Amino acid sequence: MLSRDRLSGLSVVARASWRDYSAVYPIRTLIASSVPRAVLQPLFLAYLGYLAGGLEGRRFAIIGACVHVVSLATVVKAADTMTEDLVEGTLYRVRMSRFGLPLVQLTRCWVYLLESVASGLVAVVGVCAFFGEWALMGSLLKGAPLFVLTALSTTAFGLAVTAVAALHPASAVLTNLAVYALLVLAGIVAPISQLPLPVRWVSHTLPLTHGAEALRALADGRPWGTHAALEALVGVVWLGAGVLLLRLNDSRARRLATDAG
Repeated sequence: MLSRDRLSGLSVVARASWRDYSAVYPIRTLIASSVPRAVLQPLFLAYLGYLAGGLEGRRFAIIGACVHVVSLATVVKAADTMTEDLVEGTLYRVRMSRFGLPLVQLTRCWVYLLESVASGLVAVVGVCAFFGEWALMGSLLKGAPLFVLTALSTTAFGLAVTAVAALHPASAVLTNLAVYALLVLAGIVAPISQLPLPVRWVSHTLPLTHGAEALRALADGRPWGTHAALEALVGVVWLGAGVLLLRLNDSRARRLATDAG
């Protein structure tokens, strides 16, 4: 259990994360960039679903695309925090903290977790209103806790992506590739049953896959608990992978006396 001093220290990290976020993404920037993307990207994917499968395909893609939106903050933006530390020459200070790199990075992610859930719900309202899918909108808004669960699992996935990508010169490319891999492999626009069997196995190990299925089951009035439990399990596994990778990165950086890891 964390001591009072450690909790106090992590609260400082959390507040600093909010100040950094507010400086980079003030309200006017979020309204002008993040909100339109949260709606327009799912709209585009919904049209792809309609072209592939008619109204049923559109409904399938609307749910998947609204869930996929959460990864834009929890994977791409969260990784940017460590990349910026490396560029600004402050990463060594994070490594030297008494909390350790994984815990500090996780604590800094809380603001991106908040943004991701808000973005997903904004996408639900905007896209469903555009298509007149009022019943679907109501069902998905009732499923807000599933958006939170999925955002948590993608945060864990983002921690692992950060450990690999954030210290690479092509960080922005790698994090975006991770997000688009989720788009293709997690059954966002088309069911994973259409993928080759070996690829399907990979899909079941990724976040979003089971979260999207849980929301589809909820919207259809089917049992969704098993899908939600699987999404939570996937998140726990990726959390372990992310912590391990960041610790290995940290150990290597200390051993080689380099900031890059």
